[in-house]
Amino acid sequence: MSRASQITLGCSLVFAIGSFVGVQYIQEAEQEAIRQGPIKDAKRMSEKTQRKLLMNQKEHEYQQKLKQQYEELQPLNGKVITAEDNASNAK
Repeated sequence: MSRASQITLGCSLVFAIGSFVGVQYIQEAEQEAIRQGPIKDAKRMSEKTQRKLLMNQKEHEYQQKLKQQYEELQPLNGKVITAEDNASNAK
């Protein structure tokens, strides 16, 4: 074998082995990303649920505070006033 053919063969082998290793690495990385997908989704959904619960709790506390403030300004007596009551009172 001539020197040029040996160099060509060596370069071809290095390229082939490098390509094989590169493809294997990319496949493993993609498979790991696919495995992590559901885990990340579950974590994201859990965080979203926690944020929503916290926002609902803050909104509930705010509404309770407003209710208390309004009751101090105008106490509730439990009587429901309707349009018919207003019409009979106006006469």
